[in-house]
Amino acid sequence: IGRSVAICTNGTRVLGLGDIGPVASMPVMEGKAVFYQQLAGVSAMPILIDTKDVETFVETVVRIAPGFGGIHLEDISAPECFEIEARLIEELPQPVMHDDVHGTAVVTLAAALVACRHAGLALDQEVVGQIGLGAAGYGIANLMVEAGARRVLASDPNPLSHERASAKGIEITDMQSIMAEADLVVATTGVPGLIEPEMVREGQVILALTNPYPEIEPEDALRAGAAFAADGKSVNNVLGYPGIFRGALLSGAKQINPEMKIAAAEVIADLTAEAELVPDALDPNVHYRVADAVR
Repeated sequence: IGRSVAICTNGTRVLGLGDIGPVASMPVMEGKAVFYQQLAGVSAMPILIDTKDVETFVETVVRIAPGFGGIHLEDISAPECFEIEARLIEELPQPVMHDDVHGTAVVTLAAALVACRHAGLALDQEVVGQIGLGAAGYGIANLMVEAGARRVLASDPNPLSHERASAKGIEITDMQSIMAEADLVVATTGVPGLIEPEMVREGQVILALTNPYPEIEPEDALRAGAAFAADGKSVNNVLGYPGIFRGALLSGAKQINPEMKIAAAEVIADLTAEAELVPDALDPNVHYRVADAVR
């Protein structure tokens, strides 16, 4: 490919532990770099930026960016991550993607497409409910809108997340309304056991993605009447970012747009074995097929 990807983080949020310093992020970034190389043939370098100031972070990335073909943002807390990504997309001539927002959304969309098939549903005819509008939840809800879901509802106790979501066509409501109206429910709240079995409607699809303890155990959701239920063990964004960036680099794209992300999700869904939710994340063929679709 000829140019590598920089994985940039400020280390302020690692595995949900809060502000524990940039050095703690290094193993996460090194692991992502290994997956880039081994699964998609893309050279990647982890770069830890020791600041919590948006302006300093953006300036640092802009100054080092000429040496890289793409910028992968990782483990940057919300809401700063949204401003950082938007600024860098505007200022840089190479593709920029915050993986916690977009990579997670791509793999979740793929899982949702597969889950809908299992349940006999079609995404463009269904109401999607997103519980939690942090970085991952916002990215998922936004991509569901872009992928053509009939309606996308979302809830979050933080009112600061509402305006951003509403601007993208996401309807803000409460969790009870989501459970009453949505055909497909995605939860990314970090709150184990949040969804009570009695909240589940007959025939719903439930993707409770908080790890290691989901908002509702899949077995409990199925016993309560869900047509299909899964937790976050399979929905790993390593299925997305290596192929997405390889495709973007090969195409010479200046941005990673919604069409690229939807194409990646559709390929991941198509490569999923009949009894699974997503394909094997360690199968290089999956990542090269994603790259072809993105390209």
